[in-house]
Amino acid sequence: MNLRFMKTEVFAYFFLFFASFISINAQTDWSINQLPAGTLIRLQMDNEINSEVARVNDTFTATTSAPVTVNESIVVPIGTLIEGRITKVRRASSGGKSGFLEVSFQTMQLANGTRLAIEGFLVKKLRAESSRSTKVLTILGGAALGGIVGGISKVKNGAWIGTGIGAGAGAGVAFLRKGRNVSIKADEEFEIKLTKNVNLPAQDF
Repeated sequence: MNLRFMKTEVFAYFFLFFASFISINAQTDWSINQLPAGTLIRLQMDNEINSEVARVNDTFTATTSAPVTVNESIVVPIGTLIEGRITKVRRASSGGKSGFLEVSFQTMQLANGTRLAIEGFLVKKLRAESSRSTKVLTILGGAALGGIVGGISKVKNGAWIGTGIGAGAGAGVAFLRKGRNVSIKADEEFEIKLTKNVNLPAQDF
């Protein structure tokens, strides 16, 4: 009875050990063949995109400029092609309104030609430098010039009238001033973040 019980215990022990070994290996294989959501990928732009000429649904490509590793294994090497798409665009316009670009990253092409669907977005949003201070300086400059012109005239309260006219002219110039467009230039580097897991094929890269 004791001998049979001991044999059962030994069998159970080896069974659990074997099952754990398989489980650990399975988890390791699964993890190195998947890019988890939140993975950061460093890219280099192939050709410039610019809010001045871009249109919604235009596509563009970039390549990885740094390897992506999982568990100390390189799963996405340098030079891997990533395709993006423009989802929103607005051109710069009068009144100092800056351009706007929103993009998404949808496809990864491996060295063997395999194309994988991905979902990623820019870590740093595309923003043009604010032109508000320039607009204020334009208005103030116009007001100052108008005040000088009014001051040397012979009209009563000429300085105040000139200041008002100058300020109005400065505001008009500021309104006509065009904002800045935004872009990602060719060879410029940037980072994207994955929003969903990406399953990679079990193969050597």
